Amino acid sequence: MKYINAVGKELYVNNKTILLRGFGLGGWFLPEGYMWKLYTKCDRPRRMEAMIENLCGEEYAGTFWERYLDYYITEDDIEFIARVGFNCIRLPLNARHLYEMREHRPHWKEAMFARIDRLIAWCRRHHIYVILDMHGAPGGQTGQNIDDSEADQPLLFMVPHYEEELILLWSEIARRYRDEEIVAGYDLLNEPVPNFFQQYNPCVLPLYRKLIQTIRENDRNHMIILEGVHWATDFSIFDPFTTEEAADNILLQFHKYWSNPDAESLQEFIHQADRLNVPLFMGEGGENNCDWYTTVFPLYERLSISWSFWSYKKMDCTNSPITFNVPEGWAELIDWIDGKGAITAVRARVIFDNFLQCLRTVSINSKVLRALKRELPVNIPCEAYEEGQFHSPRVQGAKLRMSEPASIVFESGKSGEVDYRRYGGEEQPVEEKLLLLLGTGDHVNYRYHTSCNEINIVITAEGEGELKLSTGLQEAGLRINGRNKYQACLRVPLEAKNYLLVDCTEGYVKLDDLSLSF
Repeated sequence: MKYINAVGKELYVNNKTILLRGFGLGGWFLPEGYMWKLYTKCDRPRRMEAMIENLCGEEYAGTFWERYLDYYITEDDIEFIARVGFNCIRLPLNARHLYEMREHRPHWKEAMFARIDRLIAWCRRHHIYVILDMHGAPGGQTGQNIDDSEADQPLLFMVPHYEEELILLWSEIARRYRDEEIVAGYDLLNEPVPNFFQQYNPCVLPLYRKLIQTIRENDRNHMIILEGVHWATDFSIFDPFTTEEAADNILLQFHKYWSNPDAESLQEFIHQADRLNVPLFMGEGGENNCDWYTTVFPLYERLSISWSFWSYKKMDCTNSPITFNVPEGWAELIDWIDGKGAITAVRARVIFDNFLQCLRTVSINSKVLRALKRELPVNIPCEAYEEGQFHSPRVQGAKLRMSEPASIVFESGKSGEVDYRRYGGEEQPVEEKLLLLLGTGDHVNYRYHTSCNEINIVITAEGEGELKLSTGLQEAGLRINGRNKYQACLRVPLEAKNYLLVDCTEGYVKLDDLSLSF
């Protein structure tokens, strides 16, 4: 595998375009409390470290974290990611674990760099690209739990020596990895400066420019990845950035959570990428349900936007690819955090040993992987069509895909914004259920992936009319009469990409969802 380069609006390897598809390894080098079901009770690494040391003692805490790092992600995970069809990982780094200052000079923590080197070696063996992501910068760039902030302030932009330390750190990373082709690029800052600290927004681009300069003094080979402010959703900071600067192998990154899975919601990012003639990367998105994944991730691919799902692994969940059980005794720990009980050091060590054992016995949420690739068997919401042609007048309903003439309405009859906040992977509630209205002559198509030569289709719909289904190889007619589930079985072309055409040939039909299986 060779270096990835941003050329115009595409990513290239060996003069061939590539789309990055993969996972953020959240929770490994920078644990977050919600991934352990602790949420705000103990929300960031420094607090989690203090909790374990206070409960279990300093000696146990040291061995716990070494085992944690050994078990949380292994080469088996990298092999699995490659085997199920993905090609990159995004590695969140915590600056606090990479260096410490001694007499005004950084002392590099070689044990942690050795772990990065080991991961890179695994990825090289399994042909997986690595993005090095500065998730927790010196002092903190967000002032929140996600950057391991000490004082809930973005001290990186408030205390000059933290900026100097970040520059030294990226210089060292570039020096170490400049010849490593499996490293896709350097993600300079994760989600800098949320809106409640927006007075520091003007500081972000000047810092990016300093970091680009220092990296380029050491490394001309790798992509440099720049994120917008406010959880990487605001690209206005790039307005002064020039096309000449952007031509230096630059990739722009945005993040997307709990919002409309449509192209309109991406227009700010697309506009800035068009202006600067650079590619786009959706560097974090997830923490939702599979219907949302099935809708938005194929959209990125249709728009040639690379992506990285967040997060690869969490405790007791159904909405990440990999999960592990809640350890025995975990409720006692949460009670202790809430001040409801005591735990002896001996008992605490047993609980955390149980936790480590759970890390080694994981489960695969195959439904998540299928949703990301829209691979059968899969459920596709009605609003997740690729393209459509509509002759019927638009009916007011959901504020979704508003630049298109499709009528997408709430089954409940309400109108307005759709609430996609399904943090734990819950299904959409009844009041948020959507229908796609199809009149005579309207049609839509849905992309899916299968290696089978025949698929079973179950369509949930209501109304009075006729639908024609086509895979390009076979057609079937469905007579819609009232609300019901309607089924067909069709042969499909033996090709990598497949499309199901749904054509309303007569009447008026309210389409709910499609369930495709083999």
